[in-house]
Amino acid sequence: MLYYQQYYPSIQLADFIECYWVLHAPDRFMDAPDRLIPGGRVELIFDFGDPTDWLITADNPHGTRLSGPVIMGQRNQIFYVKSTGKATMLGLRFKPGGLAAFTNLPVSDLLNILMPAELILGPAVKSLEMQLSDYPDDDKRIQVLDALLKTALRNTPTDQSVVNLSIDMLRNSQDDISIDTVCQQTGWYYKKLERIFLKNIGYTPKYYHKILRFNKAVRCMQASHTLADVSHLCNYFDQAHFIRDFRLFTGTTPSQFKKEDNKIADMLIKHQRV
Repeated sequence: MLYYQQYYPSIQLADFIECYWVLHAPDRFMDAPDRLIPGGRVELIFDFGDPTDWLITADNPHGTRLSGPVIMGQRNQIFYVKSTGKATMLGLRFKPGGLAAFTNLPVSDLLNILMPAELILGPAVKSLEMQLSDYPDDDKRIQVLDALLKTALRNTPTDQSVVNLSIDMLRNSQDDISIDTVCQQTGWYYKKLERIFLKNIGYTPKYYHKILRFNKAVRCMQASHTLADVSHLCNYFDQAHFIRDFRLFTGTTPSQFKKEDNKIADMLIKHQRV
C-alpha cells in the first residue's frame, strides 16, 4: 500500500519551503512508468529505498538514476518515473522562489533537470543524508532536516516580496488575472518581472500562469466537471485549447487520463496546492 504524508516547515522556513513529504511503498508498487505532470516547483529528494528512475521520456526510456540526494527542477513537459523496488523517500518541496534562499543559481537553469543536490547545496547535503538515514522515524528525520536547513539559509532573496505578491495574485484571483494586471499592481514592467521569475521560479510569468491554470483545470476535471465546464471555469479560450495544454503536460487526453491508474499524479492532485 502506498503511504504519502506532508508536513509543514518551521516558521523560519515557511517563506521558502512549501512542505516536507514522505513516501513509503511496497516492492514494485509501480510496475510501469508513472506520470510526473508539471507542478511548478523545485524539490530536494532523499531516496532511502531501492533506486528510482526519474524523467523517463520516449527519447530516454531508462530515465535518469542518481545515487544520493537529488534536486529535481521545475518541468514544462510530461515525464515518467519508475520504481525498481521498495520506495522510502523524504522530500522537500520549495515554494516558487524559495530555492533562492539557499543558492544564487538561477532556477531557470534547472528546467527539466535532475542533478546531484551537492552541486547546488554543497557537499554537506550528502552528510545530511547519512544523518537522516540513521533515523527510522519520519517525524525525527523531518525535525533534523528542518533544523539543519535553518542554519543553511544564506539570504532572503531581494525579490521575494514581489515574487510572493505576484504568485498570490495569480493563484488567488477569482477571475483569471492577466500578467498586465500583475505588472500594474507590482509596479514592475513585464521584462523586469520576467527576469525575476526566470531567476527565482524558472518560468516566465506567462508560462508560470499557464502551469497554474493547467493544474487548476486538472483538479476541476477530477471533481467531475465536464470538459466544457473546466474550460470555462479556468478561462481557456475554448475546449480545444484546454485539451492541447492537457496533452502537452500529461501526454494523453483528459478522458484517457481519467481511466488510468496515475498513482503519483493522483496523489499530488489531491495534496499539492495549485
